[in-house]
Amino acid sequence: MTDFREARAALWGFLATAFYFIWVFGHDRVPSDSFIALFRNYLTAAFALLFAAGIFGLTILLWRNRPQKGMEAPSPLAVIRDWGERQWDEHRFVKIVWPPLLFAILLTAFNAFKQKILATRPFAHDGWLAEADRWLFFGEDGWIFFHDLFGSTSATLFIDLSYHAWFLPMSIGVIICAFLGPENYRVRTQYLFSYIFVWIGLGSIMAFLFPSAGPCFYNDFVGSHDSYAQMMAVLREHDTILEARGANVQALNNMAALLAARDADGLVLGGGISAMPSVHNGLSVLFAIGAYRINRWLGYAMIAYAVLIWVGSVYLGWHYALDGLISAALTLAFWKLAGHFADALARPVTPWGRLARA
Repeated sequence: MTDFREARAALWGFLATAFYFIWVFGHDRVPSDSFIALFRNYLTAAFALLFAAGIFGLTILLWRNRPQKGMEAPSPLAVIRDWGERQWDEHRFVKIVWPPLLFAILLTAFNAFKQKILATRPFAHDGWLAEADRWLFFGEDGWIFFHDLFGSTSATLFIDLSYHAWFLPMSIGVIICAFLGPENYRVRTQYLFSYIFVWIGLGSIMAFLFPSAGPCFYNDFVGSHDSYAQMMAVLREHDTILEARGANVQALNNMAALLAARDADGLVLGGGISAMPSVHNGLSVLFAIGAYRINRWLGYAMIAYAVLIWVGSVYLGWHYALDGLISAALTLAFWKLAGHFADALARPVTPWGRLARA
C-alpha cells in the first residue's frame, strides 16, 4: 500500500527548497554557469553517498538473511528484489530519492547566497557580539577563556580535526534518512524539515539580518582588535609547531581560502563569510536530536560532539559564543515546528482534499 505521507512530505520539502533555489539562481549577482556547475557537483556527491550507503545497507540486509543451521535462506537476488518491490509498493522510492535531492538543492543555493547575496551586506554586528562574549566569559574574550582552560598544540589539533569533521554527519545524516523504515516516518520528516529550516532560516534569513564576520576576520573587515589579532598569532604559532609533526591547523587554511574567494567572479565550493548565527552549531545540535531519537547512546555521543563544536567554534575564532547559543535555541524551536509539519502531513486526506484533523 502506498504511503502518501512520504509523497506529501517530499512535495512540501521540494517546494520550499525549490523556491529558495530558484530565488537565489535568479539573482543578478549569481553567475548561472557557476551555479549550475556547483549544483552538479553537490548532486553527484549526494547520490554517490546514497549509493555507498545503499551498498552498506544491502550488505547488512543480506547478512541478516544469511543461511542458518538447518534452514534454507532466500537467495541474495531474491532478498534484494523483495526489498526493491517493497520500496516501490510503499512509496515509489520517494523516501529514498528526496533526501539527496534536498541536500544538493539546499547546499547549492546556500553557497551561492552566502557568497554573492550576503556579501552585499556590511558586517555591522561584530561589535556587540564581541561585547557579549566578554560579558559571557567574565570580562575576557571567549577564545582566551578556552585557551586558558586547555589551550595547547595538541588541543588545537584535536579541536580543529573534530570541527572540520562536521561535514561527515552533516551529509550522512540526511542520507541515513533515506533508509530509515516507514515506522520512522516522523523522525525522518522532522529531521529533514529541520534541516531545511536551519539552512534557510539560520544560514540565510538570520545571517542577512545580522551580518557579521566573526573573530577570525574582525581585523580584516571590521576594525582593529588586538585580542583577535593575538588569537590569530597563537593559532599560527600552533600551526608552525604542528607542521614539524606533519600536521597543521586546517582552520587557518580554510580562513585564507575564504578570504581569497571573497572577490572571485564565480562560485567556490564552501565559500562565503558569515558568523551570526552559526549553521555549524545549529546542525550539530540537529545531529544530536536526530541521533538521540534513533539510539540513546548515539544521542549522548552526538550531544558531546555538539558541545565540542561550540567550544571549537570559539576556540578557533570562527564564531562568537552567542552565535552558537542562539543557533542551538533556534534549532530546538525548528525541531518542534518540523514535528508539527510531520504530524499534519501524516493525517489522512478527506474526500474534499483537505487534511483531516486528528
